[in-house]
Amino acid sequence: MKGIIYLILFFPIFLLIGCSQNTDSDVLSSPGPDDPSNTINETPAPPELTPEAPPRITPAPTPETSQPAPLPTPEPEPVFGFIDAHADTISRAMQLDPDQQSLLKNDGLHIDFTRLSEYEAPVQVFVAWCAERYVPIAFEYTNMMFDFFEQEVARNSDLIEIALDLEDIRRISGEGKISAILAIEGGEALMGDIANLDHFYERGVRILGLTWNRENELGYGQATGSTQGLKQFGRDVVRRMDELGMIVDVSHLNYPGFWDVHRISTRPFMASHSNVFDIMPLARNLLSDQILAIADSGGIIGFNMYSPLISSGDRVTTEDIMAHFRHYVHLGVENHIGLGCDFDGISSTPENITDVSSLKTFRESLAEEFDEILANKIMEKNFYEFFKRYFEG
Repeated sequence: MKGIIYLILFFPIFLLIGCSQNTDSDVLSSPGPDDPSNTINETPAPPELTPEAPPRITPAPTPETSQPAPLPTPEPEPVFGFIDAHADTISRAMQLDPDQQSLLKNDGLHIDFTRLSEYEAPVQVFVAWCAERYVPIAFEYTNMMFDFFEQEVARNSDLIEIALDLEDIRRISGEGKISAILAIEGGEALMGDIANLDHFYERGVRILGLTWNRENELGYGQATGSTQGLKQFGRDVVRRMDELGMIVDVSHLNYPGFWDVHRISTRPFMASHSNVFDIMPLARNLLSDQILAIADSGGIIGFNMYSPLISSGDRVTTEDIMAHFRHYVHLGVENHIGLGCDFDGISSTPENITDVSSLKTFRESLAEEFDEILANKIMEKNFYEFFKRYFEG
């Protein structure tokens, strides 16, 4: 009886408990047969993780802002009174009586050190040339000419120095002195021996004109009328000059020889004292294809003040000179022309060109004909840029 009473009393409680359990089972999804959660020792699922915030990166301390280092100021380009690629002053002086050979002041010459000093740091190429009677002893006589010139320079070292390279030219210019560059006109001085080329390079020679008008061991001058090009020795000399850093000069060389140089040489070359054939048709002057080939090589042409190479008229004027320069400009080679006056190697000059002092008024004539920029290029800048291309390129 008591059992029935207890059953009646606790039945509602049992009923409530059973309903609560059934409700929880309905909420949970039933696990499948292979679900690892269908185990006796069920491990509760880990709580859902909130994605971590990206780690806070503390920026590195910003260094103190500083001004960028200033770029080095480029060295100013040197200023030259002029640069001239050809003068026979040494050879001419050697032909005078010993008491008249001074190069300091000599009215018997187109050039002397005193007149050169009228300009601001000019650069003058001084050439050794052998007259016909000296050809059999050309090596010895050329050395004698350089001995003489070196003595004259030593006596006047406050005015002039011999330049061996571009750095010398810059340094000497900075000191306000004349830069002298040594050259040989005509390969006769080599006497057919390549070792003599090295000898003259060691003496300071930096330019060699392969021929004068005549034939020699290297090739044929334009006056020979030969249609042959360079001889084997001439080709060997051009290659060795390229190796040494000695500038090849093609003035006086015949036409086939010119094209051999253009084909063989790997460096810029020059015609130190030649003019325009189309204006004055002489074999000593350059045809347009030669002019363009020199410019294409990076080379340069020096203008010759010898009247017969400028005009056929009895009276050669500045206007005749300008006709040549206008042709250069027409060909587009205005950056490849300069001066190669041939002073002391010529017997006649145009009006108003009497000696090296005349180059002051000649600069003014160029500026009037063209402008100051082109006048400066012709008088100095183009040759300086050529030396830079040759010695630094």
